[in-house]
Amino acid sequence: MSLLYQQYQEVLKSIPNRIEWGSSELYKERYGQFVFKNIPIKQKFIDHPGFIVSYGEWTIPKEVKVPIDNPQNTFKLMFELEGYSCFTDSKAKQQIEVPQDCFNLIYVPKAKGYLKYKTNRKVVEVIFDEAYFTQLVQDKLPVLLPFIELIKKRKTGTLFSQAKVISIEMHQLLLMILQNDIHPDLKQVYLETKIIELLLLSVQESLERVVTPLENVKSMSDADKLLHIKTWIDNHFLQEITFSMLSQRFYINEYKLKKYFKKYYHSSLIRYIRDLRFEYAYQLLASQKFSVNKVAELLHYEYPQHFTIAFKKKFNKAPSVLIQKKKSLT
Repeated sequence: MSLLYQQYQEVLKSIPNRIEWGSSELYKERYGQFVFKNIPIKQKFIDHPGFIVSYGEWTIPKEVKVPIDNPQNTFKLMFELEGYSCFTDSKAKQQIEVPQDCFNLIYVPKAKGYLKYKTNRKVVEVIFDEAYFTQLVQDKLPVLLPFIELIKKRKTGTLFSQAKVISIEMHQLLLMILQNDIHPDLKQVYLETKIIELLLLSVQESLERVVTPLENVKSMSDADKLLHIKTWIDNHFLQEITFSMLSQRFYINEYKLKKYFKKYYHSSLIRYIRDLRFEYAYQLLASQKFSVNKVAELLHYEYPQHFTIAFKKKFNKAPSVLIQKKKSLT
């Protein structure tokens, strides 16, 4: 039994009213509600011998600071889907910040300090057993060996100095991990495969950004800037995108951004992003693996019925038709 699993069992004891399902001791899914430092949390856990996947919805009406003194090591791949979190390590005098739509691989030995949250959160965490992760890196992901040295030295650190934006591919992988119809006997292998994919995408994201740093965009022509903007949107269209954010990120004023994007790509920027999102939503629904509510949430719709109206306007059919098509075939 791994140290992670022992610690996890202690956590489960604090969730008295929980639902559990699964086919064996090696694979279980659990759902429960509990309170952490006066913060109500709805949490889903997925067990694997080498890691725990958790998805949490945190109710945080206003900014809060939470003191932390954890005798156990914290080692996780963290995806802040909504909200904001920041850990200040009182020993290492270091801050680890993960804003909305961002992720990082984090290691904190015996965390002592405080956590700061600003608003409601939706977060996915993959909490690793250190021995399992070390073996995984040695066998399949040698590019992450420098991070193993950090763990061996018991030093607080992250894979990236600043959290990276969650890509479209990562969003899709997270959905496939949290919602899938894989046979229970295959779940363990399936989960491990998807977690390895997440780690590979994490490293790839870092390498791609090193090759084309955004600072170089400043000296480009407006036409080249527009090409970079379009490429960036193609890979991050699920993120919250505003004219102001793109203007600052790619060193182009908002007037030129609106005017020349439409000139070069024959579509307004807003319509282009909207079309990308709805084509992606169509693919997810057609895959028969995701509910209308989940896809609406992914596209930042607060109310699923608003997504349904917009979807029907674009495709001349309700999104539920794609779900019902599966039922008619079975």
